[in-house]
Order: sequence, then C-alpha cells, then structure tokens
Amino acid sequence: MAFAALRAVADLALPRTCAGCAAQPVALCEACSTELRDAMMTVATATRPTPCPEGFPVTWSQTSYDGVVAALLRSFKDAGRADLAPQLGRLLRSALAGLISHDPACAQALHAGQQLLVVPMPSRSSSTRGRGREPTVELTRSAVRATPPLVVCRALRVSDNGRDQAGLGAQDRARNLRGAMRLSGAGRARVRGRVCVVLDDIVTTGSSLVEARATLLSGGATDVVAATVAATRRRGG
Repeated sequence: MAFAALRAVADLALPRTCAGCAAQPVALCEACSTELRDAMMTVATATRPTPCPEGFPVTWSQTSYDGVVAALLRSFKDAGRADLAPQLGRLLRSALAGLISHDPACAQALHAGQQLLVVPMPSRSSSTRGRGREPTVELTRSAVRATPPLVVCRALRVSDNGRDQAGLGAQDRARNLRGAMRLSGAGRARVRGRVCVVLDDIVTTGSSLVEARATLLSGGATDVVAATVAATRRRGG
C-alpha cells in the first residue's frame, strides 16, 4: 500500500511520457530535445499574421507553431506540464531579446534608464480555474527571470464573457475579444508613461494582441510591443 501511494505521488511529480511525442517514458526524449534545441538556435524574427489586423503591435516570435514546439505548448497549457516552463521560457526569452534589440521604443526607454513593463497575456478566469494555474504568467516569469530592466506587471484582465478563442477564425476572434480586456488595479497604477511588452505563447490571428495594445494605450502607455514563443503559419483569404 505504501509503495502504491509513493508511486502515485511520483507519477504526479515526474511526468512518465515525453511531452513532445508521448512515445518515450521520459519527460522529454532525445529526438524532441534536439528539435527544441534547433528552434532555440534559430534567429527570432518580426512576425505579422496574414491578414494583419489594424492596430497589431510590433511582434517578435522565436519559431513557427508546429512540430515539437507546438506539442510542448499544448502540453504546457492544457496537460498540466508545468515542468516545461524553463524550456519554453528560454524560447520566449530569445524572442524578447530580438524584439528589444531592434525596437526603437524599447531601446530609447532602456537608454533613458527606464524599466520595460512586461505584461503577460491574461487568461479568462474560467480557464484559470479549470487549469488551476496561469501558464502565460509562468512562462513570462521564466522568460524575464533575473533581468532587472524588465519588470513583470499583470496589467491586464479579460472578461469571462464571450466564447473560448480555440477554433475561431480571425473575424470571430476579433469580435469575441472586442472590449473584453481592461486594466487591472496594478495596470492603472503602473502603465502610464511606460513602454509595455506583452508576452504570449502563440500569435495566430493577432486579435488578442490588438486588444491588449489598445487597452494598454488607453491606460497611458507610451508604446506597446509584443513577443511570443511561436507564430502560426497562415495564408490570406
């Protein structure tokens, strides 16, 4: 009985299958680790969805949303694999570094001795209750850890009204999110006069980033840019 109880605890603490392929009895198999390293070695780039919605912020992504990276993000968000935060956080950190290195507003703020306000994309409270955690907040904290010029601020909240974004097209996503975000108390206190960097896991249609940018600008942010782990490859039409 004691052994069975110990095994049950170990199963919760130590994932028994690969988060990328589920084929190996390890947290992340060698093949998936190699593909993840390849994604880390690529150069982060500016990305824009197609079609690009009006008001979309300057956004940098580390890689495309496919293969092992897509599988890891799904496992991290929806399968409780919080152990993946360090690996995915490194990808997001690389995209963030590319953004900061090339964006004039970020460079000007840092040159003036100002900190950049890093804002995790908010989740609906119903999603947070269902998961028992906030994956994007975890990812953000992992990405900016031990980087004093970057200060995490949970400046945004999103209403539970509306549908889940999964499976919605670009126009439906935009309608679903319009007016759904607002500043939190911390956001109202800290956003004004700051350059804000929104961090998210994936950019798909860009609707969430458009709404986040509009909300932060309405609160007095001087500029709003963004970085994500991955970007979905899409075709216009």
